Amino acid sequence: MGRFTKGIIPWNKGIGLNKKCETCSKEFYISLSRHNDKRGRFCNIKCRRGYFLKKSREYILNNDMAELIGVIIGDGCICKNSKNIKSKSYKIFISGNPIEDKIYMEEYLPKLIKKCLNKKCRPRLAQNGALIIAFENEAFRLFLKNLGIKERKARNVKIPKPILKDRALLARCIRGIADTDFTLIFTKKHTNKNCYPRISAQFASFRLVKDLEKTLRRMDFTLNTRYNMKIKDPRGYSWITNQINLEGPNNLKRWLNLIGFSNQRIITRYKVWKKYGYLKPKTTLPQRLRLISLGGGDVRWAKQL
Repeated sequence: MGRFTKGIIPWNKGIGLNKKCETCSKEFYISLSRHNDKRGRFCNIKCRRGYFLKKSREYILNNDMAELIGVIIGDGCICKNSKNIKSKSYKIFISGNPIEDKIYMEEYLPKLIKKCLNKKCRPRLAQNGALIIAFENEAFRLFLKNLGIKERKARNVKIPKPILKDRALLARCIRGIADTDFTLIFTKKHTNKNCYPRISAQFASFRLVKDLEKTLRRMDFTLNTRYNMKIKDPRGYSWITNQINLEGPNNLKRWLNLIGFSNQRIITRYKVWKKYGYLKPKTTLPQRLRLISLGGGDVRWAKQL
């Protein structure tokens, strides 16, 4: 055997303890220093890798989880941790507008993540000006991967099959997608005021819009879609996108009954329209909150927006 025994270094001989592997439950020896550093949770590398796969199977696909998955489909990103290039760890990012999505990102979304993952998250302002929530959770990443949601998902993401098969899960998943990527606008149709509602979104993923079109039609919505549209901006950039639109008050009423919204960016738009009968474009969330709080005698101020 020689001077060295597997798992016991001479200067640590007798100064350690036996622990139980968190994956296979096998007992193994660990030095006291590694135990104090909160290391040594697994008996070997294979068990360390298998632990997160085991934990990923413990997640339950309920209504809250379906909504969180919808949020990640809409405005989420899964990428390798840039702080350590050699590391194989991943981060999950959810981004939003620092003004329009402020309440949603600071109040609603952290509670939803806590419910689903038992993890505390707070948003921060990124260098590009976006408000983001970022966290590491390898077990949850593997759970998403098993559902078909992987890295570089923008052009190929779709609604997972287990969610498509369940009407309640599907409604909550679509709500999560809508809260992050849809918008509610009001157009001047047959009138001089912005009073005709339209629920609208654009996605890079052709498959996602196809899934949304099929499921929303099954839910008796009337809608129109445009695929492989080429968009150009004033700077000369161009890209391909896919659009979905649901127009009219009947579609809006049905959406609120069957799917709903959780983001105040959209909810305040509806409330202002409901109160005043119209909503001018390019209003901000603080302006809409003030319009909602105003009494009936303050309509003149509303018209100035």
